Amino acid sequence: MEDDKKEETKKETFTWGERHKQTLILFFGMVISYGLRVNLSVGIVAMTDKSSANTHFIELPWNESAKSKVLSSFFWGYLITQVYAGQMAQKYGGKYFMAGALGVSGVLTIVTPASAIYGGVLVMCANRMVQGMAQGFIFPAANVLLSKWAPESEKGRLISFVFSGTQFGSLIMLPTAGLLASSSGGWPAIFYVSGALTLVWVLVWSLMGANSPSEHQTISEAEKKFIINSLSNTTSKKPLPTPWGKIFKSIPMWTLIIAHLTQNLGFWILLTNMPTYINYILKFNIKSNGFLSAMPYLVMWVLIIAFSWISDYIRTHGLISNTNQRKMWNSLAHWGGALALVSLYIFDTSTTGAIVLLTAALGLNSGVFTGFLTNHLDLAPNFAGTLLGITNSIANLTSILGPLLVGFVVTDSSNKEQWGIVFLCSAAVFFIGNLFYVIFGTAETQSWNDSSTNNEIKTGENENV
Repeated sequence: MEDDKKEETKKETFTWGERHKQTLILFFGMVISYGLRVNLSVGIVAMTDKSSANTHFIELPWNESAKSKVLSSFFWGYLITQVYAGQMAQKYGGKYFMAGALGVSGVLTIVTPASAIYGGVLVMCANRMVQGMAQGFIFPAANVLLSKWAPESEKGRLISFVFSGTQFGSLIMLPTAGLLASSSGGWPAIFYVSGALTLVWVLVWSLMGANSPSEHQTISEAEKKFIINSLSNTTSKKPLPTPWGKIFKSIPMWTLIIAHLTQNLGFWILLTNMPTYINYILKFNIKSNGFLSAMPYLVMWVLIIAFSWISDYIRTHGLISNTNQRKMWNSLAHWGGALALVSLYIFDTSTTGAIVLLTAALGLNSGVFTGFLTNHLDLAPNFAGTLLGITNSIANLTSILGPLLVGFVVTDSSNKEQWGIVFLCSAAVFFIGNLFYVIFGTAETQSWNDSSTNNEIKTGENENV
């Protein structure tokens, strides 16, 4: 009987099902959301230097300080809505929050050229800030959806696949933005094309997406039972009151906050400023710039997929504990990336060598997807959206500071020494964040995730009163 059950689970695991369709659509949602974030990283080069793109379009007179403010403004809005988004997605489901977030972002992306040309820096910052507020719902909502759709045996690969869309979005948008900027449509085409594709995704998701297997209309009974039974030990069927006190007293939770915070600072310094570095230091034009900027994300995306399958294999076969596995992947990402950035500063590398080291720094960063990012679902699947909302919100304080820090350090975009200081700062925060994670991190499900434990605590408190 037990052997039959195992065989049935194994067969269901490798069967293409509705959970895979849902994660595929969510993957493309992540691709688009990150495309909308990074389109401005390439676009702003063409917007402020028309010699690097189609010269028939207006050149905006923005200095480095103005550009840094525009690039960072997205994150001012992004950090405001994260925790609220997690709460709302846990209460009402993530489907329509995902649709609304990307719908708002798509419309504002289409009006970006008008915002920049007629409104200037102030209106452009407001546009990006509202986009950030909308996209603050995306990660918490996606995490809630995955907590309902990803069975334990496939958790690593399904979660990593969905969130790998962030890297794939960068991979697609960076070279595409360069080509569009040089096309007959000029730099405004970057925003018209990406905004229109976003609205197409919103329509598809609204028609085909579902909050959970229980709410899906056409899922097979066998697959529904497989997913629900897999998650029955850790996931409640109804919303639970959020144990705020226990969350913020939890050492594993603070470990995730610090890991996420340092990850964001180091990563976003590189992400938002790499096109500028390639343009001014490595002396590549906007078209080449886009392809070179995208190379690390191609490596990263491939490694995310590879690491997630290895992670599920390790988990299924019990080769090492889940906690040690999280720490292993996170160390590869942060300490491996830090080593590459220090090497970039110490050694006087050629252009090819610089590209290789930047690719290594960002490529190895893919380990965080099987490291601390999946750890939120390990600690408390019932509060996955809120946990990611908390860590992502706090972490994005550093996403605001990152571009501003670069604007402060790099006063001359052609100064290689100033860029070296930026890389050393990124390496330092990667090292410190992972050291804390290695010492204090865990993948054990916390007691405050359990609905029965929460009820016992509340009952005990009432009796004491």
